[in-house]
Amino acid sequence: MPNRTLHVFDFIARLLLMQSSPSLRRARASAMLAFATNGALPATLLARYAEVQELLGVGAGLFGLLVVGATLGGAGAFNLPGVVLRRFGMRNTTTVGTAWVATAVFLATVGIVTGQPWLFFLCLVLAGAGDACVDVGQNAQGLKVQQAYGRSLLNFMHAGWSIGAAVGGVVGTIMAMTGVPLLAHLGLWGAVCIGSMWWASRGFLTDGAVAADDAPAESLRGRHVMKVLIPLALVALAGISVEEIGNNWSAILLATERGVPLESAGIGLSVLLGAQFVGRLLGDRFIDALGSHRALLISLATVAAGLLAAAWAPNAATTLIGLALAGLGCAVTVPVAFAEADAVPGLPPHAGVTWISWAMRAATITLAPTIGGVTALASLPVALTAVTGIAVVALVLQFGKRPRRGVENA
Repeated sequence: MPNRTLHVFDFIARLLLMQSSPSLRRARASAMLAFATNGALPATLLARYAEVQELLGVGAGLFGLLVVGATLGGAGAFNLPGVVLRRFGMRNTTTVGTAWVATAVFLATVGIVTGQPWLFFLCLVLAGAGDACVDVGQNAQGLKVQQAYGRSLLNFMHAGWSIGAAVGGVVGTIMAMTGVPLLAHLGLWGAVCIGSMWWASRGFLTDGAVAADDAPAESLRGRHVMKVLIPLALVALAGISVEEIGNNWSAILLATERGVPLESAGIGLSVLLGAQFVGRLLGDRFIDALGSHRALLISLATVAAGLLAAAWAPNAATTLIGLALAGLGCAVTVPVAFAEADAVPGLPPHAGVTWISWAMRAATITLAPTIGGVTALASLPVALTAVTGIAVVALVLQFGKRPRRGVENA
């Protein structure tokens, strides 16, 4: 009994020491800034896409094909982000990757102002590939900080990405309203983001391994690895599908199915993203209180219930409640999928994070056309119900999964 008491006091002392470490506090703030910077860089251009389409002189159909270039570039990177991360480390991957993205976005802007759609598309592809590397690098750093703290932190960092994207969007809107030329806007903003990521990377934890007493001793290979990663990919896709519905279909749902005026239909996206942001702010405490496995089960069930409610709600108010539930439920899915995949034994460092990131980007390419096709054949509520199947399948697979030791109480 005395020995057990000593172990408890030793654990508490180490925990307090870890949490009071200036280097750890700086690393946590640095990772948060990295996520915010990554969200802010592309969002500032997205806010001016209406102007971009006009300058390029293309129709809505061709413009839709052009802007998918960033997604194609990210998906086409395949396992390159993991290779780059293992070769050059988290600090170089995020800083050089951000400079790459900023340069590609600036060159894309050159294509815009000179009326060269092919250059715009090509540079978006290059930006997407660079962003995939930055995304894996910052999540690897976030997971390392989370492991060092010994509790969930990644959800709050993803909330930082949301804050950064919002700031980037506001800056883009202000630049457009004040008539700042695109080249000046993107050149200046790119330089700001490069500097911000460089500053953030100075506080990163090094790439050396963090000790983990509870690390699994067994090693997984081949098909066994896929049996672990595929369910986690479905978890991440359940979260991404909610964002896809919010971004591209929530306004259409409210306008065509619920009779909301077109000028007011954007409230659906605001409600969903607001709920997701709240979920990410509270997500770490939620996971610490219940364990990642139980938290994931509740989150996936909430996503499924929210999407079904939104799809078949009798009025606009209930539809908004459904969208809010879906946004709240999806908040922790991607961070948990990253954390679980990064800890899969038998893989090179960060290979799991790379694979999940690639799966999300690849699925995004096909998700919107699939929803559109089902909507054309049946209806939008039917299409949303079909998408709900991703969360349901992920939930069923998680029900049969035994919580991994050291993660359930992370």
